[in-house]
Order: sequence, then C-alpha cells, then structure tokens
Amino acid sequence: MAEGTCCCLTCTSDHGWCGSCIVASHQSLPFHEIQMWNNKCFDDTTLANQEFIWYMSHGGKSCPQNGGTPSLISTTAITVVHSSRVFTYNHLQLLHVGLFPTSTTRPRTAFTFEVLDHFLIDAFECKTSAMSFFKKPRWLTNNVFMYTVPINESSDSVILDLLEYKLISRINIENS
Repeated sequence: MAEGTCCCLTCTSDHGWCGSCIVASHQSLPFHEIQMWNNKCFDDTTLANQEFIWYMSHGGKSCPQNGGTPSLISTTAITVVHSSRVFTYNHLQLLHVGLFPTSTTRPRTAFTFEVLDHFLIDAFECKTSAMSFFKKPRWLTNNVFMYTVPINESSDSVILDLLEYKLISRINIENS
C-alpha cells in the first residue's frame, strides 16, 4: 500500500482512503477507529490527526458566518476515547448529537449517551464502580499506556458524581 493510506476498523467493508477522503467519508461518523499505513504496518491514528473538524450545525458543514477556531473535546464512547476538534456554539448542540458534556459553559469532555446507559446497567446489575467502569474505554483505546488517553479527570469526577447520584436515586425509587 502507498504511504498515507488510511483504513477504518469500524466500517464493515474493506476500504482504503487517503487522509482527506477518510475525513470526508467520516464527517458524520466521528467515533470510528482509523489506522494509517506507515510503509511497514498500520498505526492507530485519529480523525483529528487527519484534519477532521466536527461541525455540529449546518448539516455537518462549516457555518458561513462564523470564523474562529474549533474546541478540542475528549469524548468517551463505548469502545474508545476520542479527541476531536469540534465546532459547537453551546452545550445544547452536544446534547442534540447524543453527547453529554461535563460542563455547560466550556465543555472539554463529553460522554455518549450509550456509554452512560452501559454504566448505569453495569452499576445497577454488577455493582461496578464509576471509576472501574470508565477505565474500560481507556484500556480499549490504548491497552499498554492507558493513562496517556486524553481524559480530563476533574471533569470526569463531575460526571461520575452525577451518574452515581442518578443511580442511587433510581435504586431508592425501585426499593420504595
């Protein structure tokens, strides 16, 4: 394969793309895991490393009236933690696309609703602590150096407290 060829581990068919084509084909699939050929093997990379910017309005295209720079947001999904450059104007846009931000003013970390649902089930059924549960996406992202995975720990503690409160409230309701 030629240098710079990318492949997607999440897509169901065998595709090879150049960097700009993989970004274009994944504009609405920001959580896919991609790799880049380095003339010896495929190395893990991110869409952000391929100049991907996630536009959360205007159908995934940039706003013609807004200049500026995108924010870097660390997003935790079921299988991987992503760092994405995101153009968003408020936290409600994150909620609209299925992300729960850890801050309403300047979100730097967000969780997919899917991962939050999995946490609630694990916590309720298996008594898994929040800290243990959220190590899983880190391990799946980089099982050798999991602590290099970009997660804002202070923001995560806010979301973990909220989830544990929600779980305790749910248990109290079901037990009454």
